[in-house]
Amino acid sequence: MITKKDVELAGKLAKMSVSPQEADIYEGQLKALFGWVNELKAVNTEHVQLTNVTLAAHTRKDQAVTDEQAAAKLRAMFACELAGQAKVKKVL
Repeated sequence: MITKKDVELAGKLAKMSVSPQEADIYEGQLKALFGWVNELKAVNTEHVQLTNVTLAAHTRKDQAVTDEQAAAKLRAMFACELAGQAKVKKVL
């Protein structure tokens, strides 16, 4: 069972500030999410064949840019560029 204290701990671990009002909201959302996961656990998938579970399905393929105007417009949205790549803040 998810408690408000669990939500506050998760926020702390994620380095997020969670107000008491937000903790109440997140508690309800997490309870609903984990309830749904428990419902999924009850589904019998013994005879279900997996599909599209190959490394190739998740491998990035380099594709040539065909719309130079769209590419230029997209690049203009980023503040910085480094070695032809959009430079973004580090995300942890």
